[in-house]
Amino acid sequence: MARPASASRPGASAAAPAAAPPGYGGPFSSCAGQTWKTVTLRHGSTELGYLQIWYSGGYQGGTYCARAGESIAGAHHMEVVVRRGDWQTSWHDSGTYNDYAGCIDVYGAASKCVHLFGRVTVNGVNYERTWLTPECL
Repeated sequence: MARPASASRPGASAAAPAAAPPGYGGPFSSCAGQTWKTVTLRHGSTELGYLQIWYSGGYQGGTYCARAGESIAGAHHMEVVVRRGDWQTSWHDSGTYNDYAGCIDVYGAASKCVHLFGRVTVNGVNYERTWLTPECL
């Protein structure tokens, strides 16, 4: 799958990937593994967009990968944020995209709590959702 075109493509991550903690990767054009979960982004009871999460158990000690997007024509602000429980910071891909933000990987996550967050902004309204992996519960 090719990386979606962006209307405006700022730096892909808030922090330089070289400075990321062990276990961070991306943004990539696709996620490896199998789709583990797809959750709908929300603003109140209104749903729009998705946070899609993949999991690959054997790769680099377990890998979660996430992207956030929507299927409305045109470019919108989109953001995907990941944080492994033992990290001091979050890592993200955020910008104005036509299809989705991400894909961001979290390696070494088989026994770690991983926080995943997706947001899509359409007409000034944020549709968002946080999802925690089973290790967080």
